[in-house]
Amino acid sequence: MKLRKIGQLTLAAIVSAVLLFGATSCRQDFTTAFVFTVGTQYNQIGSFKESSETGVLTNAPGSPFGSGGTNPTRIFVLSGGRYLYVLNQGASQTDASGNITYTGANISLFSIGGNGTLAFQASYTSQGSNSIRILPDTTGKFLFVLDSYAPISTTGVSPQAAYSADYPCQRADGKFYPTGDVTAFNIDPNTGRLSIITNQQQQNPNGTQLTYFPVGCAPVDFTVSSGFIFTADAGSTTNNDVQTVFPYALNSSNGQLTLTQNSPLVMGTQGMSAISVAQGSVLSGSKYIYILDAAANGGSGEILPFPAGTNGSLQALTNGAVANDSTASNPVSLVVDSKGKYLFVVNAGPTTGIINPISQITAWTIDPTNGTLQHIAGEPFGSGSGVNCIVQDPSNQYIYTSSFNDSQITGRILDPNSGNLTLLRRGSTFNSVGNPTWCAVSGRTT
Repeated sequence: MKLRKIGQLTLAAIVSAVLLFGATSCRQDFTTAFVFTVGTQYNQIGSFKESSETGVLTNAPGSPFGSGGTNPTRIFVLSGGRYLYVLNQGASQTDASGNITYTGANISLFSIGGNGTLAFQASYTSQGSNSIRILPDTTGKFLFVLDSYAPISTTGVSPQAAYSADYPCQRADGKFYPTGDVTAFNIDPNTGRLSIITNQQQQNPNGTQLTYFPVGCAPVDFTVSSGFIFTADAGSTTNNDVQTVFPYALNSSNGQLTLTQNSPLVMGTQGMSAISVAQGSVLSGSKYIYILDAAANGGSGEILPFPAGTNGSLQALTNGAVANDSTASNPVSLVVDSKGKYLFVVNAGPTTGIINPISQITAWTIDPTNGTLQHIAGEPFGSGSGVNCIVQDPSNQYIYTSSFNDSQITGRILDPNSGNLTLLRRGSTFNSVGNPTWCAVSGRTT
């Protein structure tokens, strides 16, 4: 009898263990995305696997990888998740004649493996100098690079002592420089490789089509929206530092950029630091462009929303501008969540030290009827030291930021109902490549 009872207890224990194991094994954790950063300390790319269950990041095999150039400043993953592009800004050098060149500057193309590994494919050269931004169009057919200086001279950037049509932008050193430009590329859908798109609207004095598209003085950022490319220009002392947005119409068939305005759009800002677009089904197909007017740059410290009008015009919303939080400073980039409901701004803060408690994420809800902003309860949210980039993962669960000073990525959980951000439950900070400058995410993991 005792043996029988013992056998029953043993059987019950085994059944309980099996049920417990089955219950826990049903909660399968897997890699739901890859998160990437680029860092300037050693010219590297960090690749991380994201846990679907916790949002925790772990290094992909072989990470970090070389960026393929010098001073990587931007990175993005092409739609479909097969290819990754790195913008290497290069290191500036000035010769005895005052000509400025950038060594190690290029656009490096990598293929992404199923486990997050990267394989270098090819590199390409932007037409201008001091390239600062890179982005694709919404279809993934074209790639655009924003250059600080158009390629006026074959010897690099050659500052001049006097104003001219080729050198209209006077900087603080009193010398004159070229305008900025956009370099445009076709993307081969099968290989990710690039080919230049020439300017069919403008020619050089020899009657040859330009290989670039001129913009204004001192460009700081650009974005694609509603069939247009909008470039934010900080201006020059020759135009009393009037800040403008330069619009080009984007041909969706061939990637050609065409001027639609007689002159750039005057914004009335003093410290533009970023421009981005909000789009999503919640906005009923409408597009809203948001501009950061950073107080650290002499601006109002506001976020300015603009709906895109006809021919690339931007029309300010009545009572649309909102002040950034008083405790936040130096806003550097922004992102809108995938549903078009929330706007998040990363603020680097005023200091450069590793301990910087003022690096923050400020956050707003977007009114679906008119694009105006309202603060989210509980913000601002702390995030690293010298934060500079923010992305949402493809599963719409997590928000990640990269921070330059402490070389870390910080993860937070996104509440889809309120926009509130809370720290991950099993550790929220992850060591990245040295001095990361930008981040990107891919939902393709096979």
